[in-house]
Amino acid sequence: MRLMDRYRQELERFFKEDDFVVQDRIKGHVWIAGRERTFQALTVEPPEGGQYEIAVRFPLDTDTPEASAKYSGYIATEDGYLIGRNTDGH
Repeated sequence: MRLMDRYRQELERFFKEDDFVVQDRIKGHVWIAGRERTFQALTVEPPEGGQYEIAVRFPLDTDTPEASAKYSGYIATEDGYLIGRNTDGH
């Protein structure tokens, strides 16, 4: 299973909620690292080993109804690309 597929729920939560930690046998250890006022990274340690930062977020600077979450940021794909989230196409 690809990392992005395994952690899809956590990625959604990362852009909508302030803080959370996941610790279980299937997903391993998932937490948010960084400074709240600048940026934070969604960090995962799968049970099979390794540590990855799979997304970064920063406070969304608009209150428009089009914003689908509380934070803007980028998701790192396994193909080596960054996908913007609430970044207005940037």
